Amino acid sequence: MNEAYCARFVDEVAVVVRIAYRPVPWFVDEAHLMARARAVGVPTAEVLGLEHLDHDGEVLSFSIQQFLPGRSLDELAGELSVSDLERLVMDAGEILAQVHSVGMDDQRGIRHGLRLPDDREVTRIARIVRETLGPAAAAVVERGADFLRQEVTTRAAPPFSLVHGDFCPKNILIHDRTVTGIIDWEFAGAASPAYDFAQWEVDAGDPLHDRLDLVRRGYARVADPDSADAGWTPAFAVDWALEKLGWKNPASPAQFRHCVDVLARYTTP
Repeated sequence: MNEAYCARFVDEVAVVVRIAYRPVPWFVDEAHLMARARAVGVPTAEVLGLEHLDHDGEVLSFSIQQFLPGRSLDELAGELSVSDLERLVMDAGEILAQVHSVGMDDQRGIRHGLRLPDDREVTRIARIVRETLGPAAAAVVERGADFLRQEVTTRAAPPFSLVHGDFCPKNILIHDRTVTGIIDWEFAGAASPAYDFAQWEVDAGDPLHDRLDLVRRGYARVADPDSADAGWTPAFAVDWALEKLGWKNPASPAQFRHCVDVLARYTTP
């Protein structure tokens, strides 16, 4: 959705340049929420400048950010020892608890609420899954939609805090075996902390999507993950899995299969 560059100057100083093509100025709420997260100790880049330009009738938004050293945990996962990988995931979970400690009274950023499944959309998704994975998988989609309807219509909405919005290994920077940055705050905003837990479960990739327990163990160094998510992680995971299954540009085959597995995890008797 954006272009991103690393710009290096002659004195070896580097910055990250992000460019968004949107109908309205972009990156403004992101910069504000990154600053709020950084104020409570979250390692995130300082936004050095924002600029919005008109280019042939289209708004171009530029965000110039401090360059943080490191490679993504997603990229490094296969190179790390099991003990280092588990330690880093727990450290990331501790940082996530710091993110969730930020209240969201100012209404900045995106609001991530649970959506009541649309019958026609569920029928379309079930058809896609049936054609790809067979009738048993399509039945899992129907059960997932029923589960989400039950959660949305029978439980009071959860309290909101700041969430990262795309919390997964690709957005966790590692340098010298230490978490040096949480990047890509474009989808940060207000939601239940369960939203970030669910994002990890659906999007972390093999083998880390099955290690949400490590995230929660690190989280517990700062706050109680059970109190934070209040039992909403399954609903947010089902909601996000259904959305990915319905994308017009399909997720990869592995992601597609995993989304069905997530639905089955929470809906199989």
